[in-house]
Amino acid sequence: MLAEIKNDLLYLLNILESIEKIHIYSEKTGTAEDFFYANDQLNFNATLNLFAHIGENAGKISSELKNKNPGLNWQDIKDFRNKIVHDYMGIDIFVVFKIIKNELKPLKERIFCIIAEELENKNFDENEFQLARESFYYRHIPFDEIKEESKTRGKGNDHEKNS
Repeated sequence: MLAEIKNDLLYLLNILESIEKIHIYSEKTGTAEDFFYANDQLNFNATLNLFAHIGENAGKISSELKNKNPGLNWQDIKDFRNKIVHDYMGIDIFVVFKIIKNELKPLKERIFCIIAEELENKNFDENEFQLARESFYYRHIPFDEIKEESKTRGKGNDHEKNS
C-alpha cells in the first residue's frame, strides 16, 4: 500500500486490536513479575509480539497523518518494536509492564480521536470502517466508542460553527 492518509485506517485499527489483546493478556496481573510468569510466560511473549506488531503498523502510517499528530511519538513506538525484535532476551519486564499500565490507554484514546477526526474529515472511508467493524479479526476493538468520539467531535464542530 502507498503511504497515503486514506490507507492509514487499517494500520490504526491493527494497533487498536493489538492494544486490546495486550489488555486482555495483562489485566489480571498486578506486578511485572506476575505478568512475566503468568501462564508459563505465554501472555508475556504474546504481548511482546503484539508490541512488535504495533511498532510495525506505526511505521507504515503516512507522513501526512504523523505530521497532523505530532503529539504522538511515532518514532518511540517504532523504536520499541526494534528493541523487541532485535534484543528479545534483553527486554526489561518492568519497562514492558510500565508501558502496559501507563502508556497504552492514552495511546488508545489518541488513536480513537485520530480515527474519529479522519472519518469526520472524509480522509478515511466509512465503508472500510464498517467492514472492519464486522470483521472477526477486529472483534476486540470497541467500535462504538470510536463512533461516540466521532459524534462528540461532530457536535463540538457544529457548536463552533454556530458560535
